[in-house]
Amino acid sequence: MADRLIEILERLFEAFNRDDAETVVSHLDPDLVVLDPDRTGRTYRGYAGFRELVEEWLESWDDYSVEVTGLTRNGDRILADLVQSGVGRGSGIKFNEPLFQVFTFGGDKVVRFEIYNERADAERAAGLRD
Repeated sequence: MADRLIEILERLFEAFNRDDAETVVSHLDPDLVVLDPDRTGRTYRGYAGFRELVEEWLESWDDYSVEVTGLTRNGDRILADLVQSGVGRGSGIKFNEPLFQVFTFGGDKVVRFEIYNERADAERAAGLRD
């Protein structure tokens, strides 16, 4: 049997990679909270905060994309193992590195989104590790 929340998250990533912001936002709760402790140390709120985060990140890269390599569900939370790839805008330097995100759902919408550089930190946020 298919997992509804996993399917929603897969659609969200597919939309992100094809620059379909409308579909991405359709999967987010209007009161979304985004935590970015490793890179900016900031908390972003709502659609406007999410857009600010994404626009700020993408302005540094050409051809940026994320590949989902694993999704692990724990109740209403899903840990996404990702590989992010792109080319530095201006520098032309290619990169390909792991990234970990934790999504918390309220019904069919993402209500919380956390971004981590280390899998162990993401596992703790997803309740998969003490």
